[in-house]
Amino acid sequence: MTTVVRLKIIYSFLKKTNINTFILLFTAMFVFSCQTNSQKMEALVKDIEEPVVISQDVEWFYTKNGITSHRLTSPKVLRFEVEKEYIEFPLGLEVFSFNLLGEQEAFMKSDYAIQYLDDKIIEAKGGVLLENLKGEKLETESLIWDEKREQIFTEALVKITKQGQLIIGEGFESNTSFSKYTLTNSRGIINLDQEE
Repeated sequence: MTTVVRLKIIYSFLKKTNINTFILLFTAMFVFSCQTNSQKMEALVKDIEEPVVISQDVEWFYTKNGITSHRLTSPKVLRFEVEKEYIEFPLGLEVFSFNLLGEQEAFMKSDYAIQYLDDKIIEAKGGVLLENLKGEKLETESLIWDEKREQIFTEALVKITKQGQLIIGEGFESNTSFSKYTLTNSRGIINLDQEE
């Protein structure tokens, strides 16, 4: 609807209700002040983040002193170059951790993840599963992998399955191989292999 049509509608309404000219002018100023500024709209559109790189079926290797420490795979990767550069894994990822002999120590997967490049942090979300060499499994909805500190942690609710027991708690922290970990607030332990 154009401004002229709006003014005509407002004028006919005001004329029928016998409201004075002052109100008519005030209303007209209000209508004109609500017009969209095309330059502002263009600036808003430019502010919407678009990926600079889109990759499919990605496999990355992380090394430490020339030895592979982790392998990351993902069906889709989006890279964003904004003030705080990040990589998004909208379809999830899988991370395999290796020891110095090249043997797999741990495995992690999630439905979604985001990696902040400057901080060297990956936030895994939704259906997060972490498994170590001993067959112990951790399940949660949110987990952070801090590459600089070589730690994996979360404040979310976690379930750890190990040696016939299910441990439920909050406040989990571990090394990247999930071989040494602590659970800050344990809610309970359930024995899974009890005979009935």
